[in-house]
Amino acid sequence: MQNIFTKISVAVALIATSFSVVAGTLENAPFKISLPNDDWKLADYTAQDMGHNISLVASITKTNSPLKSVIIKAIIDRPLSSALDELSAGMRDSFSNPTLKKISDEETTFLGYKARRFIYEVTQNNQTTYNEAVVFVAGNTGWTIVNVGLADQKSEIKKIFTFYEKRDH
Repeated sequence: MQNIFTKISVAVALIATSFSVVAGTLENAPFKISLPNDDWKLADYTAQDMGHNISLVASITKTNSPLKSVIIKAIIDRPLSSALDELSAGMRDSFSNPTLKKISDEETTFLGYKARRFIYEVTQNNQTTYNEAVVFVAGNTGWTIVNVGLADQKSEIKKIFTFYEKRDH
């Protein structure tokens, strides 16, 4: 299972920095998204299957800016008490990719869920992007939210996490 999550995290890092993604529905997500103004666009039309019960389900982009947030969902098809550890291990394994440079890896809470926050940089084509990812598990679903921008946009990247609000079920 860890191999699958390694592939997810590398794909997230490369996808999030390469292009804007149009992806899938968030109706069963444990969060809702509130965008601050019309400069921000949510694309959540069709999930992009990445294999192994993993889908790229949505993206948020800012008009005329490299700022974006990418949301990936992993369905855990068996009871897995260590799902967060498995997802986090996959993220850590991705740092063996020479295009990724880990800055931090810490325990946190996100929307009331136990989570891991990863901060890293990705360098491709002589351009470096700053990335913050939060990984958490809700029920039988693992969620990875990756916010991306330029190095001088760190505070704006952190603010994107405030667009996510816990959904009342």
